[in-house]
Amino acid sequence: MWDYTCRKMERVVNSYPDPSLSDFLASDNNLSLERETTFRTLSAPVTLQWELTPFCNERCIHCYNFWRGPQAGEKLVVDSETLAIYDRASREIVGNKVFYVTVTGGEPLAVLKQTYPYLQRLAENGVSISFNTNLTMFTREKAQTLKRLGVRSILTSLMSGDPNLNDELANRPNTHHDVSRGIKLALDEGFWVGANMVVTKRNLYDIFSTAEYVKSLGVTGFSATKAATPINSRNFSEYVLSRKEFQLMISELEKVKNELGLTVDSLEFYPPCTFDIQESRDLCANHVCTAGKTTCTIGFDGQVRPCSHAVQIYGSILEENGLKQAWENLHPWRTDIFIPMGCDGCILRNACGGGCRSEAYAVFGSLKAPDPYCDFSRQPLLTKQKVQPEVNKNAKFVFRSDIKARPEIFGGILFLSPREWLAVDLKLYNYCVNIKQSPFKIDELADMLSVGSEEIESTIKILLSKSIIRERG
Repeated sequence: MWDYTCRKMERVVNSYPDPSLSDFLASDNNLSLERETTFRTLSAPVTLQWELTPFCNERCIHCYNFWRGPQAGEKLVVDSETLAIYDRASREIVGNKVFYVTVTGGEPLAVLKQTYPYLQRLAENGVSISFNTNLTMFTREKAQTLKRLGVRSILTSLMSGDPNLNDELANRPNTHHDVSRGIKLALDEGFWVGANMVVTKRNLYDIFSTAEYVKSLGVTGFSATKAATPINSRNFSEYVLSRKEFQLMISELEKVKNELGLTVDSLEFYPPCTFDIQESRDLCANHVCTAGKTTCTIGFDGQVRPCSHAVQIYGSILEENGLKQAWENLHPWRTDIFIPMGCDGCILRNACGGGCRSEAYAVFGSLKAPDPYCDFSRQPLLTKQKVQPEVNKNAKFVFRSDIKARPEIFGGILFLSPREWLAVDLKLYNYCVNIKQSPFKIDELADMLSVGSEEIESTIKILLSKSIIRERG
């Protein structure tokens, strides 16, 4: 049934000493193929992150880039080899029909001029682009460049509204001033800017005041995200939040939402069993781990990893079959092989997967270890189901004109944004692609799909919730 497939894919989206890739394929790959495949394998990522450069003008204490050693990123080098990686990466992204790319680093604005032709290739082939940048290098000239690429949103980072503390955590003087200037300039140029606060013990009690500060700059979207343990950190205990401090972070986010009226979020996936109250669970309900399932990361060196936090490498875009082969190599991430034993019996076992695998690896040295925030002593809180509005059975509907589509073996993907996309069966995929902007009624869609009234109403509600269709006025 399409509805089952659709719901399963929705769950993916908003989704041990580890051997090297060669050792993994040699020793554990047969085991993984015998385990349950919990997520459908897509032909390619739906979205991905592209790290353009290891260079960054900040040295944040919480930086999760595992390749950021003592000397890494101190010099900006863009040589012929680097340009060849840009060229191949952009061709692989386009050729595999990836819908959406988040450009990151390092600091991507440092190499905007050099990477523009390759980013332009993405834009000209219908790939949507967003930027994760500290905005300290933002100028009006760069704003115009981003606009030509079709960039509409920018995610930036501010660790505190207190300039002194922020600059201390960034390990760079005047960072607070430069980021603030960049935020105001980006807003003035018409970009949507989200401000993310990476939270540690050092700035935990600055969440509300930092939200107040970014609101004063004109920001409408604020997120507070706990710092993940960096893989290259010898001792992060003086910074990492305890479970109790994590609960405080979430409650402060709720306060920001209720008292400041900002749109709030936390940008990482947390295991549901870590939450102690329903409101906190619902605040973070939009996130599941998507690493290796619907997304991956292309590093500055062309190597492909499950996500930007992960150190495990599954191929390179420079190799034969590039991204396609790397995506196939990521198959174990779509099985239950890495789910901790402590999760057995949990009703959210497959959807959660034991929390963040990269955090488990950084803390315990094993992809099969539980997320350090897992609490097996409590039952995981389920998210409240949103009440869907009644469907007007006499209304006419139309598919959005800006839908992007990609065929899959099971049917296809209908994509609007990273949070608004669905996997659908072949009948519905062909109907959307062929009908285009022609209006249709519910009974017409039911006849085409050969389903009854109850199922078609459920399907219509899902399509409406993801903005794939709209009621024609």
